[in-house]
Amino acid sequence: MFRHEQAEKCFRDIQSLIGMDELKTKVENLHRFKENKDKHAIMDVTLPNFLWIAKRGGGVTTCVNVLAEYLYHEKIIEFTGDVKYLEFKLSYMPNDDMFSELTRLNNTISEIAGHHRYFRGIICLNIDEWVEHTKEPNFYKLLDYISNKNDKILAILYVHNQDKKIIENLESDLSSHIRFEPLWLRFPNTDELLELIDTKYFQRDGFYLSTDAKNILRESIEEIVKGKNFNGFHTVKQLANDIIYNLLTADMNDFEISADELAAFKKDSAYVKRIKAFVGNTKVMGFSSATEEN
Repeated sequence: MFRHEQAEKCFRDIQSLIGMDELKTKVENLHRFKENKDKHAIMDVTLPNFLWIAKRGGGVTTCVNVLAEYLYHEKIIEFTGDVKYLEFKLSYMPNDDMFSELTRLNNTISEIAGHHRYFRGIICLNIDEWVEHTKEPNFYKLLDYISNKNDKILAILYVHNQDKKIIENLESDLSSHIRFEPLWLRFPNTDELLELIDTKYFQRDGFYLSTDAKNILRESIEEIVKGKNFNGFHTVKQLANDIIYNLLTADMNDFEISADELAAFKKDSAYVKRIKAFVGNTKVMGFSSATEEN
C-alpha cells in the first residue's frame, strides 16, 4: 500500500472512533495544515504540544497510536527510532529529591532512539500525579525539558481528571513554559457504548440482542458508568466478555440474547454492584506500542 493510501486509511480509522470529537476535528485541522504547508513551501513550523483530558480507561493509548500512524504516513512530523511513540507515567517527586524521574524519562528516550542519534516522534506522558503540584520547580523542569526538545519531539501530556478548575490551573502553568493545545477525549455516551458492545462483541460471535435485552443492558451500562471506579473501555470489555461467558455456560437454543438471559446483569444485580466497586490496576509502565485503552 502506498504511503498516501495508508495515510488516508489512518484518517478514516480516526474518524471512525467512537466519541473523540475534538481529536477528529484536530486531525482534520492537521490535514489542512499539511496541505497548506506543502502548497506554500513553508518550512520549520513545529506543531504545538497537547494536553489531553480523558476518563480513566478512555482510550488514550488507542488515540496516540492512531495519531502517530497518521502523522507518520502523512509526513507531518519526522519519526526516527525503534518506536513511533513512547508512553510514560511520570511519578511525582517532591522538590527536596533529585528529579530522577526526569532522568529516567531521558534515558528511556535515548534507548528507543536505537541506532539513530536522536529519537524523533511522540512522547505521551501521564501526569496524573502532578496535577496538584504544577507550580513546583520539578514540574517546571519537566516543561523546560519538553520545550528544549520541541524540534524533535511532540509531547502529549494527559490526565485522567475532569475537574475544570484543576484543568484551568494546569493549562495556566503549561502556558508559561510550552506551546500546547488542550484536547478533551470525549468518552462515548450510553447509547454509543451499547452499540459498541453489540457490534464489536456480540455480533462478532453471531449473537444479537432482543429489544427488551437492549433496554436492560442500557440501564446497566448507565449504572456502571456512574460508579466512581468506572475504568472506561476496560470495564466495557469486561462486561461484554462476562455476558458472553454466561451465555455459553447455559443451554443455548439460538443466538438471540433475551431479557431473561441478562437477569444476572440488571442494574440492581450483584454483578453490577461488584463491578462498580472493583478498582483495577491501570498503571502505565515504560513504553508501549500496543493498543490498550488507558
